[in-house]
Amino acid sequence: MAVATPMLSAAARRCTRSASTIGRREVMDCHSLTMDGCTTFKKTPKTWFSTSESFVAAGHIWRIRFYPKGECCFWRHGYMALYLELVTAANAYYRATDPVDFKFTLLDLAGNPVPQYSRAMAAHVFSAESRRVGFNDFIRWKDLERSGCLKDDRFTVRCDITVFQDYWTADNDGDGGYAVAPVRQVTVPPSNLHEHLGDLLGKKQGADVTVDVAGEAFDAHGWLLAARSPVFEAELLAAAKEKAPGGGGAARRRVVVEGMEPRVFKAMLHFMYTDVLPEMEKQEETVAMSQGLLAAAHRYELQRLKLICEETLCRRIDVDTAASTLTVAEQHGCRALKAACLGFMARPGNLKAVMETKGFEKIKANCPAVMLDLIMKQVAARMAIHQP
Repeated sequence: MAVATPMLSAAARRCTRSASTIGRREVMDCHSLTMDGCTTFKKTPKTWFSTSESFVAAGHIWRIRFYPKGECCFWRHGYMALYLELVTAANAYYRATDPVDFKFTLLDLAGNPVPQYSRAMAAHVFSAESRRVGFNDFIRWKDLERSGCLKDDRFTVRCDITVFQDYWTADNDGDGGYAVAPVRQVTVPPSNLHEHLGDLLGKKQGADVTVDVAGEAFDAHGWLLAARSPVFEAELLAAAKEKAPGGGGAARRRVVVEGMEPRVFKAMLHFMYTDVLPEMEKQEETVAMSQGLLAAAHRYELQRLKLICEETLCRRIDVDTAASTLTVAEQHGCRALKAACLGFMARPGNLKAVMETKGFEKIKANCPAVMLDLIMKQVAARMAIHQP
């Protein structure tokens, strides 16, 4: 015992020393965005904007907002605006980022940056309260046209993103010494389920339903239609199975859709598989398709698609579209869209111009309640003008 006591006392006094290091590193990525159809962009309302697809850069998920006519008063001077928006962090919902430097730069036709048309922001911390920031006056349209970077009605901007992240190491000098490697953040990309389902629609593998729309047949998967639409679910349960032509292959169910254009159904089917709509190039095509899709979404209880169409039509109300859009809004219970159309038509001078369009005849014939609302709006507007 006389020997053991000093040994225990020394062990009790032993101190394990440790050390660590904290550092800062730059994580850099870039994303190029092409704006196609500049002639159409110039005709959009002042508050209209487009949003890029989400992309992963420097450990976070982002998207870019493009305002063809800028924001606030900048539209008066012919500027366009660009904003960088945090969609979500890679491993948490809208957690604050580390400080971020980012820069928008116009690219020439060879894909090289043009320094004089570049705007940068330093050390911005994106969070739930501040997740979108950018430049109201990125470049004027006339300067873009003079730059030589606009060709075939399109131009490209590159967004360079730098995130300043912490890293650390730790060392233990004891008998069981260890070192911890620098912490590296795992980047989780956006969901690509819609891409796989879109491929499934294109390949038609395992399709067990044929949908007949005005004589045009569409192959689809019953389980997906039923999952997306309660109306389709009921129709598929009631549909009888038909044998495949020639006696080969599995039996299919057939559903007939009446009162819908094949192109509208095709776009709706694309949305049901991918949760996004196919791109439409022309303003007229966008309005007509959105009106048809809104009616289809109402019919098949696709609420998100209905709201997307309603929002799209709200941003495209003008003299040529106001009457037809108002009719669609009234027929399918879209209160916000109806209010937007009535507000536009109640403005001085707008109603007279709208009354000369073909769509106004449909309102008089099919929507008497809308006519009453419109008259009341006009009366209220005139009373407001003449009030002292």
